[in-house]
Amino acid sequence: MYAKNKVFEHFIKSEPWKKAHVLWFKRAAEELEDSKVKEYADKDDYFKYVDKVMQRLHPHKMFERQRTAKARSIYFEYVCSIISKQPNKFVNKDVVEYFKSLKNNYRLALITTNTRESIDKIFSYTKLEGLFNLIELSYEDEKDDKTVVFDRFIRNYGKPVVYIGGDRKDSFEYCMDNSIPCIFANLEGDEGSDYAETVHTLEELKKSLEEKGINNE
Repeated sequence: MYAKNKVFEHFIKSEPWKKAHVLWFKRAAEELEDSKVKEYADKDDYFKYVDKVMQRLHPHKMFERQRTAKARSIYFEYVCSIISKQPNKFVNKDVVEYFKSLKNNYRLALITTNTRESIDKIFSYTKLEGLFNLIELSYEDEKDDKTVVFDRFIRNYGKPVVYIGGDRKDSFEYCMDNSIPCIFANLEGDEGSDYAETVHTLEELKKSLEEKGINNE
């Protein structure tokens, strides 16, 4: 049944994405010889600065969607490179094993703004091929907008029973607006969320899911 979809983001630690984010703006700052560009990495609305930077780097050569595709390609190259060097370091093995144990009763779904090329590489490096039954990805020339990917997922498969996410506020706002139960899996000690129930350990996550009638029995 499509109703038995589960969405989970924290099977791999967020460090590679956070590092890649900083490296992207550092590279752009060096190419533009403008050190202030590095400061954009700390902005909450950083993606609007991505396009501004890309316009400066390629003022006459590309349309907006082409600039977006190139920017994201460079970003995901950094992500994949970081993971490929130490793949075992970044996998939350206990979390992965727990979710594997749920697959007899539930289909696991991944809703992500990663692209197909990047997610295939990441799964290959981390040996996580086959973990998810359903995957909804972002297109390379799309902005980093989780709501677009969510909309596409729901059109294709319906609403998930519960969404378990990381520290993206837009994901939880979307769930609240669309009556989707959600849990913030704050396994890395990020700032708490006002939009979702928050758990801090795998045991707390298991307990929360069991209270919602979701278990591996």
